[in-house]
Amino acid sequence: MHLPRPIQLLAGSLYAAAATLFVALAVFALGDGPAPSAIAAVAAGLLGVVTVDTGRREFRDAFFSETVETARLQPSDAADALAVAVAGPLTFAVSVSLGQGPVVASALVGLFAALTVDEQAAPAYCGSFVGMVSAAVLPTLGPVAAASLVAAVVYVLAKRVFNGFGGKLGTTAFVGCTAVVVPTSYTYAPASALSTAPAAAALVAATGGAVAAFLLSVHYDHGAVVGSATVGLVAGLLAPPLFAPELAGVVATAAFAGSFVGMVSTTRLPSLSLVTLAGLLSGFVYVGVTPAFAGSGGKLGTVAFTACLLMWGLDRALDDPALAN
Repeated sequence: MHLPRPIQLLAGSLYAAAATLFVALAVFALGDGPAPSAIAAVAAGLLGVVTVDTGRREFRDAFFSETVETARLQPSDAADALAVAVAGPLTFAVSVSLGQGPVVASALVGLFAALTVDEQAAPAYCGSFVGMVSAAVLPTLGPVAAASLVAAVVYVLAKRVFNGFGGKLGTTAFVGCTAVVVPTSYTYAPASALSTAPAAAALVAATGGAVAAFLLSVHYDHGAVVGSATVGLVAGLLAPPLFAPELAGVVATAAFAGSFVGMVSTTRLPSLSLVTLAGLLSGFVYVGVTPAFAGSGGKLGTVAFTACLLMWGLDRALDDPALAN
């Protein structure tokens, strides 16, 4: 069965829209802090152009190249969708009912999937990001299961676009959670901007998480899911006893967000230096969007996806400006 191109384009557009939104939110947040609003507006515009143009070229390469055949639904798509749908409620139960918290719960589910059902490790990890949603946002398993089902459908529909970008799985989860929260009476959790010390900690943690996950994934050949989940598990377990309460949560979640950057394919960001810069960029995005969509599953992955998309687009534009045409 063929997937109609308009449906694929619609699904892919959700990723580009999420990244563009996060760019705008992050940069305009600087306008309330160290950067004047005018500078923030210009920066948001420029980065928005990079994001949109990067998405345009990705769509062109995925859907309009003569060498690419129309996508077909595969038998494995059903297994992938099932993995997403099951992992969401499972992670939520481990996080909330068992009291392990979202970072540790997601990391445990990801590692378990990688060790037991390797072919469905990525979709299961995607589902685990839905299950990271706060109980203050989606309080019971019912809406979490609904968000997981939406994410499962989007996962299959968008399988040919933005492949290899760190954070794509989390953005898929974010779309699923948004689809349940926005049209209903559910609301995002209240949150405020980070002060100087937590913001600085987030930058360091995100950069370190990206580097560590990339090394585990690529240089030590453990794969993207194991690399990221290992960083998340270590950060989730060690941050609370090592840092003050006002820093522990930020360090754990920022490191986990950075680890999603480290899941990037070498076809997208081929060097450790680029991944390091993308990790640092994800830290800035993390700080900028802290007050927005608080408690949503997939938010950390969308932070990483935004950073990877920007870094890839900037790297290609700087390496060969003709690619922007």
